[in-house]
Amino acid sequence: MDLTVISELIPERAADAARFAQLADTGKLPVVTVLGKFNHGKSTLLNELIGQGVFAVSDARQTTDLDAFDQDGVRWLDAPGLDADVQTEDDRRALRGSWEEADIRLFVHSAREGELDASEKALLAELAAEARHSRREALVVITQIEEVGEDTFADILCIIKEQVASLEILPVSAMRYRRGREGGKPLLIEKSGMPVLKARIAHAVRQVFSARAEERRIAGIVLRAQLASAGADRYARLKALTNERSRRLTRFKSEFESLQADIHRKIGAI
Repeated sequence: MDLTVISELIPERAADAARFAQLADTGKLPVVTVLGKFNHGKSTLLNELIGQGVFAVSDARQTTDLDAFDQDGVRWLDAPGLDADVQTEDDRRALRGSWEEADIRLFVHSAREGELDASEKALLAELAAEARHSRREALVVITQIEEVGEDTFADILCIIKEQVASLEILPVSAMRYRRGREGGKPLLIEKSGMPVLKARIAHAVRQVFSARAEERRIAGIVLRAQLASAGADRYARLKALTNERSRRLTRFKSEFESLQADIHRKIGAI
């Protein structure tokens, strides 16, 4: 399939074409992308998942591009905060990470922020809709659960479950996990929710290559159908324009001949 034609015939499907091109790389590592709003604990979560302080953690807006780290056959991506760039450049980079490159999307939301806002719900709705026609995973990770009381968190979790009923929700505390590891406290590690999240990601990673094959098959069918439809529409428009051109040429020729005859009659009458 010539993917360059897509940008001309169906530019609105450029992201789908880019993902299709990604799927062609059979040696590409499984990609886990962490995305969400600024200061919701994305980078901290990533560092605890990989066990290294690779990704920048700060109160300032550090992540402005797709930071990547490869470990044990997995590529981890830290996307910029979805609200980090008023000019939307960071949003485009985050979209590239979540849509084109990622096999598994971890959408991070801080418990201290309460329920999801409208922009978060909209993005999760897109991820859920996309997941229905591909086998790519999308998980909602509620972070910083140690910063709210248990009763408050129970209420927040109940609301978020109603907001994103179609996606799996996993509450975690990266802080508790780190303290548990450093202090040798298995109960604290278990309470952090991180072992459950890590096991869930590991399961998803094992399914990536079979999921990619099915996604590429389905995407190929869809893109070819859309290209065929767009090509047929363009041919129909071209045919209509050609017919209109012929009609106008015929009309012009008729009017020109009539004008020419009229001129000859007037000259002959002089």
